[in-house]
Amino acid sequence: MSSPNERSIFLQALDSPTPDQRNDYLDSACGDNAALRASVEALLAAHDHPSNPLDNPLGKGLSDMPTITSIAPPPKSTEHVGMKIGGYRLMEQIGEGGFGLVFVAQQERPVKRRVALKIVKPGTGSKEVIARFEAERQAVALMDHPNIAQVFDAGVTDDARPYFVMELVRGVPITEFCDNHHLDVAARLSLFIDVCSAVQHAHQKGVIHRDIKPSNVMVTLHDDRPVVKVIDFGVAKAIGQSLTDKTIYTRFFSMIGTPLYMSPEQAEMSGLDVDTRSDIYSLGVMLYELLTGTTPFDRERLDSAGYDEMRRIIREEEPPKPSTRLTTMGERLSTVSVSRHTEPTRLTSTVRGDLDWIVMKSLDKDRTRRYESAAAMAGDIRHYLSEEPINARPPSRGYQIRKFARRNRVPLITASLVAVTMIIGLVTSLWQMSAAIDERDKKDRALQQALQAKNEATAARREVEQFAERLTSANLLVASGQAHADAGKWPEAREDYGNAVQMQPSYYLPWVQRAQFFTRLKLWDEAAADYEHALSLGAPTDSPQWWGVPALFQLTGDQQAYNKWVTQNYERTQQDTQTPQWWTLRGMVISADSTSAIQFEQFANDAERWLDAQPARPSHRSGGGPPRDRRPPRNTPLDDFDRMSEPLDAPEDHGFGPPGRRSFDDPGLPPDRFAGPQGSQFLPRQVCLYVTGVTHLRANHFELAIERFREAGDDPNWPGADIVHAPLAIALHRSGQADEARDALQKADDTLDRWFRDLKDQPTRSSPIPWFDFVEAIVLHRQATILLTGYAPADNPDLRELRQTSLDMIAP
Repeated sequence: MSSPNERSIFLQALDSPTPDQRNDYLDSACGDNAALRASVEALLAAHDHPSNPLDNPLGKGLSDMPTITSIAPPPKSTEHVGMKIGGYRLMEQIGEGGFGLVFVAQQERPVKRRVALKIVKPGTGSKEVIARFEAERQAVALMDHPNIAQVFDAGVTDDARPYFVMELVRGVPITEFCDNHHLDVAARLSLFIDVCSAVQHAHQKGVIHRDIKPSNVMVTLHDDRPVVKVIDFGVAKAIGQSLTDKTIYTRFFSMIGTPLYMSPEQAEMSGLDVDTRSDIYSLGVMLYELLTGTTPFDRERLDSAGYDEMRRIIREEEPPKPSTRLTTMGERLSTVSVSRHTEPTRLTSTVRGDLDWIVMKSLDKDRTRRYESAAAMAGDIRHYLSEEPINARPPSRGYQIRKFARRNRVPLITASLVAVTMIIGLVTSLWQMSAAIDERDKKDRALQQALQAKNEATAARREVEQFAERLTSANLLVASGQAHADAGKWPEAREDYGNAVQMQPSYYLPWVQRAQFFTRLKLWDEAAADYEHALSLGAPTDSPQWWGVPALFQLTGDQQAYNKWVTQNYERTQQDTQTPQWWTLRGMVISADSTSAIQFEQFANDAERWLDAQPARPSHRSGGGPPRDRRPPRNTPLDDFDRMSEPLDAPEDHGFGPPGRRSFDDPGLPPDRFAGPQGSQFLPRQVCLYVTGVTHLRANHFELAIERFREAGDDPNWPGADIVHAPLAIALHRSGQADEARDALQKADDTLDRWFRDLKDQPTRSSPIPWFDFVEAIVLHRQATILLTGYAPADNPDLRELRQTSLDMIAP
């Protein structure tokens, strides 16, 4: 019966009173699995035929077997099936230990039921074996716990072999049950708490199990609910008492238990130094296996090692933490995570931390550092499941120093003796004087510390109260400034924003809000100064409030602020190159001097990959049609585009800005306005094409840049299509197309002249493009002019008039 499912179906079928009911049960249990049905029917036929009893289970590896090194292997057992012992008839052998045989037996009276009967093997009835068997019988008889197999009866056979009868547990080892049912980590921990409860009960009864392992912890289903049963107290040891009058001392140099789950003190082969903390270690090994699918020490390595090497490994080597073991499993991690109903990375992160420390505390070589009881271990697991602090902690520095001292005892003792000899006289003479001074100053220091703590608490409370008051006042001033700006009361708005900055000069958000106010009025120098100050105060730059700010720094010549923005954002872009980060990339490539050529190459590759992940929009332009209108479609409100120049909402947790302001994710905007998932990057596809073209331009991919610029500029529905002219002129010039480059530069000149004329008298009127496109167009036009003509463009008089108009509007 290689499969636990096959075993459970076979045992359940034996309880069917009639052949018809047995067949109905097999139809339901096996379903369409013909191989499983045939295997179970073969087992039932072998069981029903009296001349073909079931064979003994196959032997296991050395590390899985309970080990009693000083006892010779017993002779082969005689046939038992069919034998009657007391009021029980042996039906089949289901297990075999170091000195006992386990059978399924049929009890006829006083109740009819099936039970498990354990009896000493024939030919192994030495005084030690008999003592251990009777100790187990007494140990189990002491127990009265729902998670420990119950004892019904006990006696002695006619040939003087003791036996006892206990509850028949039809289940599978806890590790197999958890894997077969794909239980997650929380469900496994819940079952493990029941195991700890059973072991705690045994310890309270004065019994140490000494052989806790998955095969001795069975799980069966009662009304579809898993129930844990701890079995096999065959190597149990009483705590401070004799279980029977035949108990003998564990012989010197006798190692008892299963090596894979054996505590270091058990591996010392001295039974006089084993207490309940040995079971805590074994529980830790089993928890390690439930979490990782493997034991702390490799099974094959222990199987192949000799006894001395195996004992050395158990006593001296430190096993890796469970999370560390998971990270080194390679492909096997996928199988382990599937059986735990979770993802590989999620499993590793779940185990890392608290569960690591719970397991490693129970596996500590120093038993004084383990959990003092199974109940304490279960309590820590309950804390973990309840998301409460656990008691297990990483080893302290003092503990690590003590471990180091033990490893280097001789050199440290020698050095310590020399040092003590040199300073003992000085310490003796100074001690009394120091004690007197300390006693005199003790009360003064205590009083001073109390007064200082009181003053500090008062000052901190006063500072918090003042900050809260200033924050409230600043909130009101910002709201008032926005209201005045919306009403066209520009001097009042400027005064409110200025007062908000003075109210909270060390907080970045008022500076950002005033900078947005200045961008609304096209006062680029003032806006750049405020953004630069907010950056120096540690403002995060990954919000929409910072869109276009790198171009603003370039326009105003603030290279230091621009470099600081690049440094702050570059590392974040490298941490996640899969998620489109168009706005950050756009700021990185506005200047040809911001990064190295290798990084520009990476930016171009990232942009193409992000662009491929977006669906292409169909062109609305038909061949031979009239020239396209750069304004948005008639059914698109102009102020939807101009809203990009208005201040955005401040995040709620900062406390700035009135409610109800519309932002880029406004549901009133056209549904196809933005590309990419909400909350990541808000850019139309044409702008994505444009940004990709600029990255190719900086990476010297001039033909690709020209292709992307023209693809973006050919869409009649993009109001900002004219911003492609300046970078297109650069790309054409770099590729040797001088005439076309001059034409593109002339279009850029004409576009800026038109924009300046339209806005110089009304800086706050609705614009066909957002302010940051306006600023970026000026920066790139300057770069293109210098490249093609050899000199910087002259200041546009309309731009000066536009600035003067804005200054006049906000003058008091």
